[in-house]
Amino acid sequence: MDVSIVLGLFVVLGILGVTIGPDAITGLFFSHEAFAVVFGGILAASLVQYPLRDLGALIVRFKVLFLSSSRGYREHIALLIRLSHKMHTQGRASLEKDLDLIHDSFIKHAVELVIANYPPEQIKLMLKEMIENSEKRHEQGIYYFEQLAKFAPGFALVGTLIGLVKLLSNISDPKSLGPNMATALVSTFYGVTLSNLVFLPMAGRLRVMSYKERIHKEILVEGIVSMAQGELPYVVKEKIFMLVTDKDRAYFKTQEKSGS
Repeated sequence: MDVSIVLGLFVVLGILGVTIGPDAITGLFFSHEAFAVVFGGILAASLVQYPLRDLGALIVRFKVLFLSSSRGYREHIALLIRLSHKMHTQGRASLEKDLDLIHDSFIKHAVELVIANYPPEQIKLMLKEMIENSEKRHEQGIYYFEQLAKFAPGFALVGTLIGLVKLLSNISDPKSLGPNMATALVSTFYGVTLSNLVFLPMAGRLRVMSYKERIHKEILVEGIVSMAQGELPYVVKEKIFMLVTDKDRAYFKTQEKSGS
């Protein structure tokens, strides 16, 4: 689990709690009318735009936001290096015993192609297509949060207009001015906060994660293609190490020295 997103949310809540104050949060800054308009409007717009099946699949992206793939990425590289050694000493067929132990579908499919002795260039092309298709699926989740970021200010404006209409319709009653104006302004507060502190950062995080995953998979592709070409394990490892960061390279060197 990546703690940065949790830390970020706590920072937001802390800033709001300090600047607004606990009493004001539950009093001045809570309006059931504004809450219903903004949150209900976002839900309604999502249901109108997306079929329930697609909406359910997109909501799964929330789980992805809290996951970190850096550890898995290093484990995948180490796995390829081990498999290249095994293939060099025992042959391609020996890798079949390891398929059930490979949980990542991308690597598993790539190893299956190597075992089936597909031409290296064809393997590279097929894996590149898998990466492209995966990136397209990621874009759906990113687009979903970007749409929510658009819905939030829109329904905040609706709540603001409702509050202003109610205010103007009862302008002769001084007691109604405060509550109606509060509804108008609190709606704006909800929409702007959700858009800029929740939905847009989530969309941006998913985009960064998708970009990093693409880079990681392209590195793995180079290792897989090198294995398919029957190159020595040392060559496979060096081709991978040429593409990773200095930090990752130092990590693997440390692992080699420790014998793990």
